[in-house]
Amino acid sequence: MIAATIFDAKKNATNIRKHGISLAEADGVLNDPLALTVEDAHAIVAAAERSGKIFMVGLVLRFWPEYVELQRLVDGGELGRPRAVFAQRLSPPADWADWLRDREQSGGTAVDLMIHDFDQMNALLGTPRSVFASEPEPGHVHAVVQYDGGSGIAEGSMKMPRSYPFSSDIRVLGERGVAEYAFSAAPVEGEGNIGASSSARGLRVYPTDGELRVEAVDSADPWGPEIEYFVSCLEQGRQPEQGTREQALLALRVSLAANRSLESGRPEQI
Repeated sequence: MIAATIFDAKKNATNIRKHGISLAEADGVLNDPLALTVEDAHAIVAAAERSGKIFMVGLVLRFWPEYVELQRLVDGGELGRPRAVFAQRLSPPADWADWLRDREQSGGTAVDLMIHDFDQMNALLGTPRSVFASEPEPGHVHAVVQYDGGSGIAEGSMKMPRSYPFSSDIRVLGERGVAEYAFSAAPVEGEGNIGASSSARGLRVYPTDGELRVEAVDSADPWGPEIEYFVSCLEQGRQPEQGTREQALLALRVSLAANRSLESGRPEQI
């Protein structure tokens, strides 16, 4: 029998360091974010390294079929070198959990929502250097992240009207073409921001030389493949290559730099 723990840092904001370290000392999955401060994140990472246990962070977009296909195209060179990434994650207010509206407990929009998109930008563009963020309306954040040879733009919101669907989009401009995917879902009243979706599945690819095509993917709840992947790591006694502590720490650094930029009004180094 396989025994493991799943821990949600955002739901335990006052004890993230304590519970995160406890999880890192046993086989488990820590739901994103890794922590709400770099200091707590380093303490959790250090505990995981000392324990040698199988430790993974729930960076779920790394298991979402269209995002997996996008990474495959980039890794295979079909789009050429990525130069620009646009990502969007828009949600109605989190009326199912009051603490999500408190930046001290959730990290705010840049951490709670946009960390997923920052992780994707890192996976596609490399090491982030700086970020400039603005907040035209509290809870609605724009961020520009600079990379060597590329840049990413992310928009995240917890201020959309209740009538607006939860929306998650990504577009990658490469030297040889563009790929994009758009997802939307109706909110679940009082239960969460992602309900039933009628979005078309598949990754749309626009080659520089050629016609539009849609890369079909298997329809799957991404949390299923994520857990299956973690179980396979347990069975094989190996550390994950997706959802690693290093990937999670880097995404958190971008999110926290975005929050610093919101306070300072200027670009912040990562």
